[in-house]
Amino acid sequence: MLIFKQLVFGLLLPAIVGGGLFVFASKNGRNQVEKATGLSFGWLVGVALGIGYIVGYIGLEGIPPFPPREGVHWLCYLALIGLILGAFWHFRRWIDVIAKLVVSIILPRLLLGSMFKYSWGQFEGIIWWVCLAVVIFIFWSTVRMSFILLPWNGWGAFVYFGLSGGTALILAVSGSLRLAQHAGILVALFAAIWLITLVSRRKLRPEDKAPVFPIGASAVIALMLAGIWMNGYFYEEVPASSAILLLISLFLTPVGQIAAVQRLGARRSAFVQVAVIALPVVVAIGIAIAFSGLFGENSGY
Repeated sequence: MLIFKQLVFGLLLPAIVGGGLFVFASKNGRNQVEKATGLSFGWLVGVALGIGYIVGYIGLEGIPPFPPREGVHWLCYLALIGLILGAFWHFRRWIDVIAKLVVSIILPRLLLGSMFKYSWGQFEGIIWWVCLAVVIFIFWSTVRMSFILLPWNGWGAFVYFGLSGGTALILAVSGSLRLAQHAGILVALFAAIWLITLVSRRKLRPEDKAPVFPIGASAVIALMLAGIWMNGYFYEEVPASSAILLLISLFLTPVGQIAAVQRLGARRSAFVQVAVIALPVVVAIGIAIAFSGLFGENSGY
């Protein structure tokens, strides 16, 4: 009965809700693009991801407490914050940068309150705080960059499907099935969007191409992945090397812009780009499995 609940409320229902909202966003987005605004498309795609995750969270955990008592409780609120921020990305650039900076600074303090209070000294806590804020800010910008640089015909959703799937698997073998289920919600959402994109864009001409995810959706994706990874590394047993490899995978997105890769043609260059991004994720999974002792004693390296 418990497994059935997890499948329905943690995977199927978020995919239906998020996928349905994504279809609605895509249809309305075309009208907005014609008006040269793009606000509705960007915001609604962020809403599709945010609401989809929140539905899955409530299905698995129930209504989160406020104030949150655990790091995992913040994930629901991060999805809400992300979809709200998605409505403001098109404002003046300095407002957008300040918003990203403020959230990047606040996020480590919210999620890792117990680490600051019980595990780290004052100086160590400041060092961690500064480093994490910088990493979150850069990662958020990298997510935005990936929307533009990834191939337009469904590959963007596939990359995030693979990244969240790798995250879920690493968390599962590292002993955090609860957190792995939350990563699984993202897997279901990106899988649904990937399939919808494959069907809806099959007949589009190259000149009509547009990124699968608009900039307005970057806040939800960046905050959700950052929140899950931070919970996994600081509160669970995820190896540091696996966490770092997951983080840097998206930094390899520009490989598709290399002239030698582009000369391979659109299809082959897309395969190469996605394969390069997937490589550190696969290695991260292998390291997590090795540390878990799943196939024998922990090697300890």
